[in-house]
Amino acid sequence: MIEGHGDDLYRYDAGMVRMNFSSNIYQQADHTALKEHLASHLDLINNYPEPQPRSLERLIATQLGISPEGVMVTNGATEAIYLIAHMLHHSASIIPQPTFNEYADACRVNHHIITYENDENIKELPNDRVYWLCNPNNPTGNVMTKGIIEYIVRRSPRYTFVVDQSYEDYTQQSLIVPREMQDCHNLLVLHSMSKRYAIPGLRLGYVTGHPDVVQLLRSLRQPWSVSAMAIEAGKFLLKRDEPVIPDLSVYLAETERLRANLRKIEGIRVFETKTNFMLCEVEPVTSTKLKFYLVHEHGILIRDCFNFTGLSDHFFRVATQTPEENDILVDAIRQFLEEKEG
Repeated sequence: MIEGHGDDLYRYDAGMVRMNFSSNIYQQADHTALKEHLASHLDLINNYPEPQPRSLERLIATQLGISPEGVMVTNGATEAIYLIAHMLHHSASIIPQPTFNEYADACRVNHHIITYENDENIKELPNDRVYWLCNPNNPTGNVMTKGIIEYIVRRSPRYTFVVDQSYEDYTQQSLIVPREMQDCHNLLVLHSMSKRYAIPGLRLGYVTGHPDVVQLLRSLRQPWSVSAMAIEAGKFLLKRDEPVIPDLSVYLAETERLRANLRKIEGIRVFETKTNFMLCEVEPVTSTKLKFYLVHEHGILIRDCFNFTGLSDHFFRVATQTPEENDILVDAIRQFLEEKEG
């Protein structure tokens, strides 16, 4: 399940990786204030946290302009994925590919019938279906606009839609606004504070949806799944509400520059993206060999995408870093392919 995800930095000796293109999360965030705040609240570890993080849920609800009953904070978006799959156990789930593997993994554990959007047998599925939509999509960076999703959700009340907006702060495309969809019983939207504030180690996510549905989901969760330090970090960050990406338009412009430079390398195909990461294909070698070379020869870590359903062992994903690091990546890949040709 978790094995093979991006940012497998833990596999390498300290100092071996100097540039991490594997994680989609912004790498240049300044967490000085957060670290100082948490350091002054270490006594929180002496007691149990809230069984359910209601104080943090109330803050999120206020920020979003919705009822606190329509918000449930989770241990990262992944806990929400497994809880939803459990709530809808034995459903027929449609998961367009390639996408985040945890949707399918969670559905298998909970005995779903799983099919993909282009499968021939999709017409034979029951009318009560679950559609899992990663938006922006990982690993492609594609985005379905707000209007399209709202249209399909409202015209298909018998279907349940799970829309994972974990990377919503990494795109300028219009996405679902929770307060505008609170009346929909067939929609659950996933959000990631881990990605919004670049704190994946603290594991913070939340679900928004109709209060009745969120209440049912809340009844399935285990108590104390969100740690006291994570709750405190979440409250601190929400009250400050400072974006970790100083200027998203500049960051995405750098993404386009990186994409354009990668496309100039013979043997590299780069797909379009609406966010900070992009899917690439390399020929004639495998992406596994490219990853091995980059990390051992240049201290650069990329995401090998061989384990995404629908992708071969020639695909990899990179996320935009600083302009200097991006140029080093491009030069290293070009050097690798030139050596292979020679």
